Amino acid sequence: MKLGRRFRITVTVVLVLLAVYFIFPFYWLTIGITKNVGQLFQKSLLPGIPSHLRENVSRVFAYQDGVFFHWMGNSLLYAGVGAFMGVFIASLAGYAFRRYDFIGRRLLFVLILAFAMVPGFATTLPLFMMFRDLNLLDTRLAILLPSFVNVFGTYMMVAYWNQVSDEVFDAAEIDGANDFTIYWRIGLPNILPGAITLFLLAFVGAWNNFFLPLVLLNSRTKMPLILGITTITDPQGFPVYNLTLTASFFTILPLLIMFISLQRYFKPQVYMR
Repeated sequence: MKLGRRFRITVTVVLVLLAVYFIFPFYWLTIGITKNVGQLFQKSLLPGIPSHLRENVSRVFAYQDGVFFHWMGNSLLYAGVGAFMGVFIASLAGYAFRRYDFIGRRLLFVLILAFAMVPGFATTLPLFMMFRDLNLLDTRLAILLPSFVNVFGTYMMVAYWNQVSDEVFDAAEIDGANDFTIYWRIGLPNILPGAITLFLLAFVGAWNNFFLPLVLLNSRTKMPLILGITTITDPQGFPVYNLTLTASFFTILPLLIMFISLQRYFKPQVYMR
């Protein structure tokens, strides 16, 4: 009895320490936006007194004639459109794997799984060379197109489509439904949790994508927020840390809102029937 109680206490203490470890960076960022540069270098864990929150926010929004809003709009475009198209195409591919028994199906699935293991930054140089030949460097399309191809998303969608029973498809075919109707009106509602989960993962991945825009973009007005905030400097070219922290705070807010609102759909499952 005592051993079980000690174990529970130990687990609770470990979990609390882990929670503090993961929450502390967000806390430090939150209090950092209330400080100026001098207060930041004091390394205090208390909010800035006097508070410079309003000044920091107004300076971020006014920086370079409001370029922050261009960065925010670009991030919403790259992450929103890219994630939506990536999920849509992956769901179509998953439907094809579920419904059709074509030659090389297993081999193709294994290849998809293998390509899903390739880290994203490893494809940056080939993408750069391809978009250079297509005259797409320094364009928003160069950032959007790679996100349309979600290899892991295809693997994940196959798993969710495999959960839809054959009886559902057979009943739809008996009623005279074509492939598009079966996909859109019957199949898709059944895999909606998986599609939303994948959308959330793809959105976060595109939102936090730093290296690809760094390589492919030159214009500041086309940069996503995650890259743009690293270019905030004073007239002499030195970083302005309090403004960078403030901009970083606004960078994570959309992700925080999405996780809170969509967390009930976050149910990743991956297997092959």
